[in-house]
Amino acid sequence: MDNGYALDLKMHNSKGMAFLNRMRTHSFSHNIFSMNLHEINEALKLIENPEIGINLMAQDNREQGDQAFREVNRLFHNLLASAKTLIEHTRIFMDKYYSNTVIYQAYSQKIEDSFANNELCKFIQDLRNYILHQGLPHSEMSLSAKRDGPIETAINLDVEKLESWSRWSSKSKQYLSKSGEKIKLSQLTTEYGQKINDLYEWLDNHLHKYHKHELDELESMRNEYISKYE
Repeated sequence: MDNGYALDLKMHNSKGMAFLNRMRTHSFSHNIFSMNLHEINEALKLIENPEIGINLMAQDNREQGDQAFREVNRLFHNLLASAKTLIEHTRIFMDKYYSNTVIYQAYSQKIEDSFANNELCKFIQDLRNYILHQGLPHSEMSLSAKRDGPIETAINLDVEKLESWSRWSSKSKQYLSKSGEKIKLSQLTTEYGQKINDLYEWLDNHLHKYHKHELDELESMRNEYISKYE
């Protein structure tokens, strides 16, 4: 057997390569969430540009404004759905490959510390259930201006209408009670998106450290292959 082929096969079958392959597969779920987050935040940036937002709220542009509003609602629905998909896929991924390991314990503690009792995360979790059972939350495109201040346009969730639902958890109720009359949608998506991305980055870094020995072995084989056969 050709030595180059043997070394290539050894790399292909190594534990380091197996780890990289399953991380690549898992990254698809994060990519779906990241693209949904990017799309809704870009759509909200346009609406929060006063020149565009005012134009969309003008009576003469009602159809265009309604379409922009519907599109944001679609993107918000997709964001919440993809967040749930990523969370579940990550849970299954960790259960399948890392159950009863030190890294699994660290991951579980991270979830407990950063998500389990976090008001924002509980609100998002309950909001998904709200959408499932009640429909999309009441929201509106609004314009506001303070004396000698800039004009602001935004899409907001109506807190009073949300609070009428009886199935909010205690943490969600706390979040709503601190939110005033309205929740600015862009602030909600940005803050939640950051928490999800921070968790994904944390997990990625810790898994690479956990597999450092296997990855170092794979890198050594790659360097040997390059030096001998390329």
